[in-house]
Amino acid sequence: MIRGLIEKECRQHATLLVFLMLLLGAGLCVLTSNKVIANVGGSTFYLVSELWFWIFPLASLVLATGLVSSEFRNRTQLFLEGLPIPRWLMLLVKYLLGLSLLITCTVVLLTAAWWKGRHAEAMTLNFSMLLLVKLVGWSWFCWAVCFAHGFLGRYRVWSGVGLVLGLNLLQQTGGVLVTKFGPFDLISNRCAYERFVWPTDALWITSGLILGLTGAGFALGLARDTTLASMLAEKMSMREKIVFTIMALAMLFAVGTYMERLESQKRLVLPGAVDFHQGVATVSAAAAVIVPTPEEEQALEDQGRIVSEMLGQMAVYLDCKTLPPVFLIHRSDFTDSQVEVQRNESTKGVLVRYNFLTLKEADAKLHSPLVRAVLMNHQWDRLASDTRDWVVEGFAAWWPAREQAKTPADFIKLRSAFGEPARREISGLDLKNWLKAKADLTSEQQATFTGLGIVALGDYGDDARKRFLTAVLAYSAPKDVRASLHDLFHPVEGILKSTTGADLNALAAKWNAALPARKPTP
Repeated sequence: MIRGLIEKECRQHATLLVFLMLLLGAGLCVLTSNKVIANVGGSTFYLVSELWFWIFPLASLVLATGLVSSEFRNRTQLFLEGLPIPRWLMLLVKYLLGLSLLITCTVVLLTAAWWKGRHAEAMTLNFSMLLLVKLVGWSWFCWAVCFAHGFLGRYRVWSGVGLVLGLNLLQQTGGVLVTKFGPFDLISNRCAYERFVWPTDALWITSGLILGLTGAGFALGLARDTTLASMLAEKMSMREKIVFTIMALAMLFAVGTYMERLESQKRLVLPGAVDFHQGVATVSAAAAVIVPTPEEEQALEDQGRIVSEMLGQMAVYLDCKTLPPVFLIHRSDFTDSQVEVQRNESTKGVLVRYNFLTLKEADAKLHSPLVRAVLMNHQWDRLASDTRDWVVEGFAAWWPAREQAKTPADFIKLRSAFGEPARREISGLDLKNWLKAKADLTSEQQATFTGLGIVALGDYGDDARKRFLTAVLAYSAPKDVRASLHDLFHPVEGILKSTTGADLNALAAKWNAALPARKPTP
């Protein structure tokens, strides 16, 4: 009976088996005939491992598709189920036929490689057994995977793509060394060169995976008297195609977003930079010159220290758990009025270019836009909203001048170098629609105007102002819908009410009182 089943499989899948032999034979010809390729790895068996790593899974997949998937898709197994033989025997014959064929190919390929390099390789019994066990273990694992995978029917393409992408993501971005795990370790780049150490752990793991996958394959094939495998082998309905297409697009979008976010986490490295750390604040200062002068080197130290201390104190004040890094670049060709602040992704940080020699002390011309950029990146630009933009704008103007600006008059005097502040009144409605309200103000007027609002918050007490600013600015916003939900359930008006006991109209009244008096109209 078993002989008849084997003959049936050979007759039914003769074309497939011939194609498989041609596929592996072509790889064997490349291995034995091309001297350039053969000498790439310095060992004849290097190409054996490479060929088996890339070609053998495809060969196993092709063979499993013919022996398993096509059998149930075309329902030819029904003829066998009508015979007086157990169903498990039919699956066992398929399993053993495919396994014996692939292991035979493995042994033939290994023998051919040894024959080709017999004058160049120092073959020992231990080395020969190591190669044989590793390649047979890898071959068996590939066949067990493909055998179980073949019973998934119309879902096998999606599951196969998901498996490959998942392993690749684990290897590239998940911190999991897939290439050093179990069967992948057997066929690693050490396969052709290791002559003494047996990979005991990898062999045990591979054996466990083979046993589990083989059991899963037989379970799928025998479940409900093979009707489950037959149902899975049916063509996918239009509804299923739509669902899987949507899922695939969503997965591609999610993976793309995740990869982009990981790419943004690669820290910028400045040659010759001096690093400063103050709590969670990290500042790197570098000069965009070939050889910095002693004055420029001293300026690197001074500016890096000043900025790191300022940001470190800000992080403590706002109770920020993290802050994006800051990169300061000295440009000797910049004038004292040139300051460039470039905001990238949060994890890349903030890049600032200016002339270190012209700004040796704390200067609002540099520090105010820098503080704003750091806080905006910290919340993925979510602070640039109608209700929150005035808070971050005002804080950025107030924070560098907080020690000297105890009163509105002091703050206006410190900001006088940036022009006369706007003389206009503000209402609670303006604070709810700040992006529209600020349209008639210049950037410097906006900074001074909103900074006065932060100073006016001090009328409710320094602790109340600190609690309000912390609640609005210190939130570590994730880059997804959770941040939107947080903003929805924690509006600025509600935060102001809970921290100071006042509403936006009451704050606007104190704000207007802090503004300079209007000049009489002639």
